[in-house]
Amino acid sequence: MPIDPDLLKKNASYFVSDHSVVLRETKTGTGAVNHLLLSDWLKYLGETHTKNWTTKSGQPRSRTFAKVRCRGDTGWLDCDDFGEERGLEVNFVDVGQGDGCHIVTPDDEVLLVDAGVSDNMNRFLSWRYNLRSRNVEGAPDFDPDKGDKGPFEIDHVVMSHPDNDHYYGFLELFENAKFTFGPVYHNGIVERPAEEEQEGVDYKWDLGGLFTSDNDEQYLFDYITSPTKLKALVNRHPTTTKQLISTLRALFANTPGAKVHGVGVPMAKLDEEHFLPGFEKDKKFSLQLLGPIQEKPKFGTKTLTTVRRLGNEGETKNGHSVIFKAQYGKLRLLLGGDLNVRSQNFLLQSYSGKEQTLSDIHKEMKKLRKKKTLNEADQAKLEQLVSDEAEQLAVGNEVFGVDIAKACHHGSPHILDEFIAATDAAATVISSGDEESHVHPRPDALGAYGKHSRGIRPLIFSTELARSTREFSPFISSYVEVLLAIAAIEAETNKNKKASMIAELEDKRDRNVAVYGMITVRALGDKVILAQKLERSSKASRKWDIHELHYDDEAEQYYYDPH
Repeated sequence: MPIDPDLLKKNASYFVSDHSVVLRETKTGTGAVNHLLLSDWLKYLGETHTKNWTTKSGQPRSRTFAKVRCRGDTGWLDCDDFGEERGLEVNFVDVGQGDGCHIVTPDDEVLLVDAGVSDNMNRFLSWRYNLRSRNVEGAPDFDPDKGDKGPFEIDHVVMSHPDNDHYYGFLELFENAKFTFGPVYHNGIVERPAEEEQEGVDYKWDLGGLFTSDNDEQYLFDYITSPTKLKALVNRHPTTTKQLISTLRALFANTPGAKVHGVGVPMAKLDEEHFLPGFEKDKKFSLQLLGPIQEKPKFGTKTLTTVRRLGNEGETKNGHSVIFKAQYGKLRLLLGGDLNVRSQNFLLQSYSGKEQTLSDIHKEMKKLRKKKTLNEADQAKLEQLVSDEAEQLAVGNEVFGVDIAKACHHGSPHILDEFIAATDAAATVISSGDEESHVHPRPDALGAYGKHSRGIRPLIFSTELARSTREFSPFISSYVEVLLAIAAIEAETNKNKKASMIAELEDKRDRNVAVYGMITVRALGDKVILAQKLERSSKASRKWDIHELHYDDEAEQYYYDPH
């Protein structure tokens, strides 16, 4: 609902309520200062102006503009374009190689799902929350003559799995005294140094040992869900250079009371819904846990809670990524870490309760269809396989079907086409970087997402493709410019001015990460947009490339209409 101008309160917070609006230069709505997006935060500055006019047909018209502060600018905004309700904001940050997702919930909670491998997420958040000017005791730039504002709290953190291009960027955040952290969640798999070996366990991986249970499946012996046990593991290795433990050590140094919980979904309860604490089904924004799938195999006389081996070390830790289906109103989003063919097969098979994976079903179908003629038994077998395939896809769509999906594993080709079809997203976001050896996103992966996603022209976004140059080059335009800036800083003798010059240069780098390459999702009520910043804007009134999703009441899902 549009805000009533008479009810506006000076210095109160409001939010953009339309898909995109222009912040105007004058109180009569002329000129352009900035281009704003759905759910952008606004601060009302205490002035309104009503513009009255008469149409050519003699009809009286009026519009009321309010003076606001938004995105660092001051200007005037039509009161019909903003209101009191905060929507959902999901930012797929250009972290370079890896994943990093920043979420602001409708209740103004901040959730991070992964943080890449570099300091890009730290720079993004420093820019977003203006932390370089925040005076916090314990920070290198703390000024005791100014008031201590205290650190900014990140309410929830998720490390989807122990690959450093998903978690190692948290090291910079955990070492930053200007942050403090709420609960941290992970998939229970922890890379660690060698420890005392257990008889009957094969120690071949950095993930701990493997054991074979009485069902002939191999499982991880050193699987940790308890915050107490995880902290004890970190404390046992105070000097290890293992990156995951070093990262967690920094967390405990920053926030001594931090709890790190291993999460998953019990195999025996896949028919029930499971939610991350604080994001249950009745909340405005919910986070339903879909994986990893935890089992309870026997090890001797003991029953352990753990996860099974899915292939080699990389396939196993990636395949057991923490998987969320997020929901806000009618909008559903999938965050699936680095799922791969093995794990996608396992997930579809497990949720459907079938004995065979889709890949095995397809192999048998292919063999039967190669025969010139099928006897009665072969025909019955083929019909059963077709039925099993259809059932897995139907259950897969029920469980994993969403409107927007974060692509698994950065556009890797190691994905199951049927899983993409089951997800059936109208829009897919791929997080990938420049300087990596995998050539992500792969051409066949892009083709698969286009072929198997929803609608006649599904949307595919890529953090790398949304930025035509490396993370820091568009804003800092030349190598010479950088050298001149560094030389000026080194030559400056005034301590305060030097600090200011350093902060200005760092702020440019922070802003560059925040602006170029990031894909942002905004939702408020039934309105949903996906947007990316234009690298070259011709005017202040158009700085974003925006795609809108429309809700189909009959189909009960969102679509992108290209026309």
